[in-house]
Amino acid sequence: MKTKHTPIIICVLAAAIIISGLAFAGEWGNHSRRVAGFHRPHKDFALSLLVRYQQKNLMVQTLADISGQSIEAIQTRLKDQRMGTVMRELNIDHQAFHTAMRIKSIELIQKSAESGTITPEQAKDIIEKMKNRSQRRELMSQLIEKGINDGTITAAQAQMLTGKPR
Repeated sequence: MKTKHTPIIICVLAAAIIISGLAFAGEWGNHSRRVAGFHRPHKDFALSLLVRYQQKNLMVQTLADISGQSIEAIQTRLKDQRMGTVMRELNIDHQAFHTAMRIKSIELIQKSAESGTITPEQAKDIIEKMKNRSQRRELMSQLIEKGINDGTITAAQAQMLTGKPR
């Protein structure tokens, strides 16, 4: 009876060793940011939080300025609803919002340069990159619109390129 169970036990142990080896051999040695469901925070986690909070506060201030509502009222709405929903409810034009955000962002960048947080050259570089990105987006929109009008691309292809329904 002892000899009947020995091959089974050996097979089970061998399978367990192989499976445990495979579990640790895959992603653990790799330096990817997500490993087996665990997330290692980025080394500049505090800075990314600072930027995220600044951006959110800037958006709330912009919505309050455009809508005429208080910052607290906007923050209360954003606790329960997404930004797009709040903008629709307040009848805020996306283009007007983006223009106001761009102006406020440039002001914040200039204040950062004045306070010494960044250099004037860095501020100039950031603002230049913002303008270039805006120009690239505008050009891309014009090319997509032209492609739709002359039949080079379909509306579905345009949506794939922009992510916006047409």
